[in-house]
Formats: sequence, C-alpha cells, structure tokens
Amino acid sequence: MKPTVMKALEEWKGAYDQLQERAVAALRLALPGLDYTATPTYCCAATLTIDKPGDLGTGKVCVDDDTRATVELDDVPNTVIAEAVDAVFGIDWFDGADGLLEDSGPGTYNYDDETTSAEYEVVLGKNDIGRVYIGYAPVPYAVELLDAMSTARERQVAAAGPGR
Repeated sequence: MKPTVMKALEEWKGAYDQLQERAVAALRLALPGLDYTATPTYCCAATLTIDKPGDLGTGKVCVDDDTRATVELDDVPNTVIAEAVDAVFGIDWFDGADGLLEDSGPGTYNYDDETTSAEYEVVLGKNDIGRVYIGYAPVPYAVELLDAMSTARERQVAAAGPGR
C-alpha cells in the first residue's frame, strides 16, 4: 500500500475510533446507569447495558459500525416513556396514539423515520411498566430520547417528594 494511502487510512481509523468513543460517552451521559459490557462476536462495535428495573429500565444499547444506535429497554415506567416520547416527538407522532401518549393507554406504538431509516417502538404495559425499542437510529436521536427519559424520571421523582 502506498504510504500516502496508508496514512490516510490510519487517519480515518483514528477519526472513526474517536467518533465511536464520543457516541458511547453521549449515550452514557444521557441514560445514567449505562455501562460497558462484553460485546458478543459479530455484534455491534460497542455494547452497553443497564439494570435499573422500574426506574430507567433493564436492557442494552448497541452502537454499530455505522455509528447508529439500537436501544432495547424493558421494565421502564409507562409514565417515563410517555413523557419522554411526547417531549421529543410531540403529540400524535406515533401510530395509534391520538393525543398525548400518556392518555393513550396500554398498547404498542410505532414510528418509522423514513429519512434516517430508524425504527421506534414503545410499549405501554398493562402493569404501568413498558418497553422501548429504537433500531438503527443516528446516535444523536437515540441520545435525545434517552436523555428525555432520564429527565422525565428525575422530574417525576422530584414531584413525588421525599421518601417516595
């Protein structure tokens, strides 16, 4: 390989590694409790897990080689999901939701972003605990929703008062 080509490739690799590191840092700041875990063979470039059932959820966040995020969280309070989705997307954005998501009741709500090819699915469970799935979203979009979930939880805990 020509020295100039090798140098250009090394510079690209350095920029790529830095982009991955910054993506992971942003995701971890957006959703407290996310931490590195072993990445399975033939999986994403980085895998993070969380285990905060009934608070911010249990599950994983992966960042793939194209720096897209996939989020799979279970055990998330419906109120956190609804408040975060309504704050980020606005009203009536997800299929099946007429008005505020928190007023829509238990069910599965979807949105497919044709511009980015990202897929969003939120499940508001019958027992007030739901699920969030985001597939192949640009990292900034995933960070925005995860941060909104964290903010919603903080606001709800503060509103409930001490000892609740």
